Amino acid sequence: MVQLPGYKWLEVVPGRRGRPTIRGTRVTVDDVLEALANGWSAEEVAENYRIPLEAVYEALRYALESLRKVEVVSAEAIG
Repeated sequence: MVQLPGYKWLEVVPGRRGRPTIRGTRVTVDDVLEALANGWSAEEVAENYRIPLEAVYEALRYALESLRKVEVVSAEAIG
């Protein structure tokens, strides 16, 4: 198990879905984002997945920080 630096609730466990999960669960950051995208409130995500609300917000922060590292290049800019 490797706790992600700067995060209290996120960890990566070898053999556990291959993605960052909420500490002590099999709930991934992807699971949290999908639930939010489907209209669940942060409170509903926490309640339904039985995770702390703080973990939901950490998953969002992780996703935001990951997206900030992505640079999108359009096909028009290449050609």
